[in-house]
Amino acid sequence: MRCLILCLLLLMSGVSLSQDTIRIPQSELDSFFVAVENLEQQDSLKSILIKDLEYQIKNYEFLSTQDSIILNYKQKEISLLNEQITIYDNRLKKVDKWWRKPWVGFIVGTATTILTIHIIDYTLP
Repeated sequence: MRCLILCLLLLMSGVSLSQDTIRIPQSELDSFFVAVENLEQQDSLKSILIKDLEYQIKNYEFLSTQDSIILNYKQKEISLLNEQITIYDNRLKKVDKWWRKPWVGFIVGTATTILTIHIIDYTLP
């Protein structure tokens, strides 16, 4: 029943409404087609620009990962260098005593020579 009523209403609406044709001047049609072509060209350029920007974003992400890796290696290098400094400091504490300095040896040698001369009472001829 509903289907029958729907079909009758559709037939009546098609008969009662007629479509009028509208005349559009050729100049307006030409300007419309030119505007559509311009929009198509702008759309293609913008899609190329979007692809380029996406590629640039991927490059920036890659660079940021490389930078973080470099920073991690630099931190490891700094910690290793600090560790090396402490090792050198410990080595210097063991090796670099005051009696192993060259000026101490010079003073001790001079004092020993003078003391030896005074003990044996040596005089020059």
